[in-house]
Parts: sequence; structure tokens; C-alpha cells
Amino acid sequence: MQESPTSNKLSNSTKTVLQWVAIVVFFLFLRFTDQGTVVLSWMQRAVLATGIMQPDMVYAEKNQVQADFNLKLTTLEGEPVELASFRGKAIFMNFWATWCAPCLAEFPYIESLYEDMKDENIAFVMIGTDESEEVMREFIRVKGYKAPMYRLAGRVPEMYNVRTLPTTFVISPNGDMATVHVGMANYDTRGFRSFLKNTAASALD
Repeated sequence: MQESPTSNKLSNSTKTVLQWVAIVVFFLFLRFTDQGTVVLSWMQRAVLATGIMQPDMVYAEKNQVQADFNLKLTTLEGEPVELASFRGKAIFMNFWATWCAPCLAEFPYIESLYEDMKDENIAFVMIGTDESEEVMREFIRVKGYKAPMYRLAGRVPEMYNVRTLPTTFVISPNGDMATVHVGMANYDTRGFRSFLKNTAASALD
């Protein structure tokens, strides 16, 4: 028996509804589950691997900004640290969180950068913003990341009161803001390594 045009329309409408439901469910999965965050980070990491999203390396040419060193931190072991203790070095400071897919996407590139440049005149300051310190500890343990991890302690200067994660600051040994990059980026590139090395080598006044 041949289907009536009405039945055919109904069938097409049902398919359309089911397709939209599947899209919405997939979006909710990506947005609101831990597994979704991981999947989304893998997708974003693939984008970073293309080299499309590069960090800003001309910020200092357009802006003359002094870094605020009045930032208090603690290590994950509870030891107090002040940003001022890193004066005289280039500082690579990244704000991140375990629930932030773009943060997870760029983390392997930052870790690779750290492993290759940790013996230079550079301080890596990875600031986790998770409410739970235990969540951070478990994430780092599972991933095996070695870059130095910190948490905020006390008042945060306005310039570091970031509204988007990840956000990265590079501060020169002179205390100048060498760059500010909002959003994810691939920092493990020849160009950025050269930029960071040159920043670390800049002479103190």
C-alpha cells in the first residue's frame, strides 16, 4: 500500500524533530558533563594543532603596561608564594580550570613548553581556579603534568581579575607586561619559544 502524502510529511517531521533532539542532547553532553568537557577539549586541541590560534606576541609594541606584583598565591602543598618572588625572570602565568575545555586543550602545549624551557630564566605560574583543590590534585596526578601549580590566596589585582578562561600573561624581567592572551592558544611553537626566550633575556634596568 502506498503511503499517503500526509503520512510522508509526518514521517519527515518526526525525523527532523529527532535530529534536533539528538543535536541538543549532544550539545548538553558536551556542555554539562565531565566526559563532554574532555571530548570538547580533544576537538579544540585538534584546532590548536593546525596552528591557526597563535598567542599575541606584539602586545608590548602597542601597550605599555606595568605588571602588578601584589598577587599572593599558595602551592598545592599550602606554601605561600608571592608573584614578586619571581621578579628578574620572565613569568609565564596562566589562569585555568579543570572544567574549562579550552584550558584542557592548550595544557599539553604549555606542558611541552615548560619541559623544554624550564631551565631558562622563566618562571611558569599555572593558577588553577577550581573551587576544589582535590579536583585539581587528581587532574594533575592523572595527567602527570609537572608545570608548577598554584592557587589564588587573598586579593586579586584588577588586571588579573580574568573573566575568560584560559587567560595567559607574560611578564618581562623588568616588570613590563610582554603580552596578554585571552582564550586558548598553541604556545608550543618556534615563534612563541623565541618570543619567550627573548623576553627572558631582556636586560633589567
